[in-house]
Amino acid sequence: MNEQAKWQDWKPEDDDLNQLLKPGSIQKLQPGHPLIKLTRGLRRNIIWSLLILIGYVMIMIIFPYWQVLLTLTITSAFTIYVVWGAWTLYRAIQTTTRNSTRPLLEELKLHHDEISAWGRIQIKLGIFVYPFAATGGYLCGGLARTGLTLDQLLERGRFVYLLPVVILVLVPLGYLASKWMFRRSFGKLLIQLKGLIDSLEDEQ
Repeated sequence: MNEQAKWQDWKPEDDDLNQLLKPGSIQKLQPGHPLIKLTRGLRRNIIWSLLILIGYVMIMIIFPYWQVLLTLTITSAFTIYVVWGAWTLYRAIQTTTRNSTRPLLEELKLHHDEISAWGRIQIKLGIFVYPFAATGGYLCGGLARTGLTLDQLLERGRFVYLLPVVILVLVPLGYLASKWMFRRSFGKLLIQLKGLIDSLEDEQ
């Protein structure tokens, strides 16, 4: 069996699908293909991240204290980085499915590796960002709940002493949550894509 025969086993017989393994013909991927589903996941990721970013901006307008601005600016910069990465990957897959001149297997491996690397990087960088996010959220929560100014709030010893505890609790939770969310959004699709890649490589 060759790669084309293996592809036909994976999907029902179709004259269009017979051309997919040839350079320049990846444009006709079926809607249920893992690569197409990954574009949908990236699109959802972009939309949710932008909504979160808008929320950060609104919070900074409501609580314009420099401490809040600093923590949420750092958190917003991380969110922008994630959005930019997702958009770059989304556009790359779109370009692949429209204008690719490379073989299917090469394209699948490229996108699998790039999306996997994007997920690993944002999870690792998140470890350094979560303390700022936790601090900003803690300050905003205190301001909203008490109605005090930030200076008045920071004069409360109990509020200040609890901040390190909040950071120590929320940072690991944020790390675990980010790993879970990435697996939920992209893990299954990446596994399916890797399985397809392995099956095509076995037939070479």
